[in-house]
Amino acid sequence: MAIKVKIFGTLRLKSGVKEVELSAGGSTKRLGQILQELGQQRGLEDLKRLGSLNLSQGIPFIIMVDGKNYMQLRGLDTLIQDGQVVAIFPPSAGG
Repeated sequence: MAIKVKIFGTLRLKSGVKEVELSAGGSTKRLGQILQELGQQRGLEDLKRLGSLNLSQGIPFIIMVDGKNYMQLRGLDTLIQDGQVVAIFPPSAGG
């Protein structure tokens, strides 16, 4: 089993990636650590920066962990384990 990360919007367009699976190796990973790992991939570089930001600086991305906003959990310190789903929605514009 693995951590499933779903990518949406402009991040999906830039990276060509719809979904990524990461292994927690039977343990847990911090959400910030997952974002930094994803940021190593082409087109997902913006996520690397997000993984180390101070939450008081504000993050324009919506990140859900098993359908719950990460800000309602433990922010970037939320622990993620194999079998959980993380969804990342970048800012968008429309009209």
